[in-house]
Amino acid sequence: MKKYILATIIGTVTLTSCLSFFPNRYEKALVYNGFRANMNTMIGTKVNIKGYYSLVTDSNISTSKGDYSVVDNGRASTLAGYNPFIIYEDGTYGNILFNAVGKDFSANEHYKKVDMELDKECKPLNNIYLMRSGYYKVKEDTICVTTYIYYMLRTQLVLLRYKIIDRNHLLLLDETYISGNEDDTCVRNRIFEFIPAKTLPSSSLFPIKKKRWAWASKKDWKQFKHRIARTSKNKQESIQ
Repeated sequence: MKKYILATIIGTVTLTSCLSFFPNRYEKALVYNGFRANMNTMIGTKVNIKGYYSLVTDSNISTSKGDYSVVDNGRASTLAGYNPFIIYEDGTYGNILFNAVGKDFSANEHYKKVDMELDKECKPLNNIYLMRSGYYKVKEDTICVTTYIYYMLRTQLVLLRYKIIDRNHLLLLDETYISGNEDDTCVRNRIFEFIPAKTLPSSSLFPIKKKRWAWASKKDWKQFKHRIARTSKNKQESIQ
């Protein structure tokens, strides 16, 4: 009995340490202001957004855009940051998974098709380890994104920085992983190119929109949840 009690106490302490409060004070100091009601970042005046951004890959030559030259050796990557993504004017950033590739994440990184109906041919990338949805803020020529993943039973922030090269190309400068009170920055230097699409999935589908910490105002967050609930109810009633 005593051994059982001791094991329970140790297990509880370990689990509690893993499930520490998120975001803590250090994490809050690093994230950018989140979503707001009726938000419009005007990102469409700087880059094209009716479509998605896909990793530029060429195993033989360097890809040059302006003052930047990046060589990609064509190897498969498991980094979530290399998956295609969509940027919305309401501040939403999200990785997508194409229906055509199933769960082949390596194939997903390099899948390209012009003029797709993305609301029908893809879905948010919601793998528990690879999901990347977030919100962004534009600082001069840089798009600063706050995203998150799940690691060791805890939400972990991942900050991304994309430099705007031109209206059709973004350079992923780096990724910074925030764990507790520490951060680790990984230099990436990968170019993403814009692929136009006919339609886009709703930004409301990305899981970041449901997180209270991702909203600057609790009131706006509640209004968003009520709006989504009403939309879902109306769809169900129309089907019946």
